[in-house]
Parts: sequence; structure tokens; C-alpha cells
Amino acid sequence: MEEAQYSYPAELGIAMFNERGALKPSAYQELYMQAVEPHLLNIRMDEPRLIRDFGVAWVLISMAFEPRRAIRPEEQLHARTWNSTEKSRLLFRREICFYDAEERPVLLGATFSALLDMQTRRVCTDRALARTFSLPAGETLLEASDRLRLKTPAEAPVETVTARPSWIDGIGHVNNLRYGELAYDALTDAQRAQIGALRRMELFFVSETHLGDTIDLHRIDTERAAIVTASPAGAARPAFTAKFLFGEEHA
Repeated sequence: MEEAQYSYPAELGIAMFNERGALKPSAYQELYMQAVEPHLLNIRMDEPRLIRDFGVAWVLISMAFEPRRAIRPEEQLHARTWNSTEKSRLLFRREICFYDAEERPVLLGATFSALLDMQTRRVCTDRALARTFSLPAGETLLEASDRLRLKTPAEAPVETVTARPSWIDGIGHVNNLRYGELAYDALTDAQRAQIGALRRMELFFVSETHLGDTIDLHRIDTERAAIVTASPAGAARPAFTAKFLFGEEHA
């Protein structure tokens, strides 16, 4: 099956941009889902079918995005996506590329996902089942990892939040888009003003967060980067981490 034969239009809504006209972090996640959800339906690997027939659901492990240039609200973009993982692994790597009207790449992305056993709430380790959803491995677009080993910072959190009902998705945990929003909110005003100069964003999803859970947000700053962690209260390791790398403003 040649997955890249499919092309999916992107919908760029004004809510995806900040007041300076730059895409917010969660917008990259939303664009990814706009392409991948209909694509999984096309290749019969959609979540409703997996839950109904196999008792498993897709769960994101990590996401990485690299914008090639600024994306503007009036643009017409389309995306192609394909599997890039060897068949023996329990993790599934997927590439995505967004193109402009002239077929020039404007945003590259890669994700790692696993199958979540809906009964045990653990990653499915049934290799026979995993092979059912294996696809030919295509090219990789960028360097990406499925894990980041980081401890919860010892400093006081910049904010503590409680998981709200609106954050919970059909799998029963905080949806990945909410984490992107939390990370953006945890940045300083100056860092949010630099989002238009974003060169790379990496998101790592380590463990589930559920309704009513208390989450401590920490931020680690460097000259050109910011790391935001979201940890359950008292946890030694974050449930989620975001890394932002900034450069010069995109043209």
C-alpha cells in the first residue's frame, strides 16, 4: 500500500494563531490530527474500529515538528502521511508533511504511537496483534525520538492545574491537544512572542492524566529554548514534557 497517495486538506482557523499571527503549539497537533484521523479511516486502522474489534486504541508517545517557514491563516495547505517503522517494533513511527499550493514543504512532523490495551490501560505488548497493523516502512523526514528521560524539577512549579472535564477525550484521559495548550500557557510573555521563530517543537507523553488529577507545571529556560514539564503532584517524573527551540523570526 502506498500511503502517500492520499492527500488531505488542512483547515487553518483563526483560533490556531496567536495575536501576533503565529501558529500556537497546539495548532501543530491539530493539523496533524486533521490529516491522520481521516488517513487511518482510509487504511482501516481508525480508532473506533480498533476499540470495537481489538480492544486497543492509539496512544501518542511523542511528536516532533519542524516548520520550514511561517504559516499564514489565508494559506491553502495539504498533507501526506505514511508509516516509517520497521514491522518488528511495538512502537509505530509516522511521518507527515504539509505542502503549500506550489507543493513546497512548509511543515515536517514525526510521531511515535503505541497501542493501548483498553482493559489494562497499559501499552499492548502483543506482537502478533501489532503486526496486524504493520505497513511498509517509508522514508523518515527528520530526527525524532520516542522518549526523553527527565526528572520533575525540584523548584516550585510555575503553575498548578487540575484536569477539567473538557480536557478528557474518548479514550478517557487528558487529550494531547490540552498538553500543547498547557505548555504554551506556561511560557513567559517573551517566549510566547518568539513562537513565530519556532524552529522545532517536541512533545513527549509518558503517562496518562485523568479527570481531577493535579498537575504541576515547571519550566526550564535557556537562551534559545524552553522546556515545560507537567507532573502529577509529587511524581518523580513528568507525565508530559514539551521542548521549544527558537531561532530567528520566520519570513
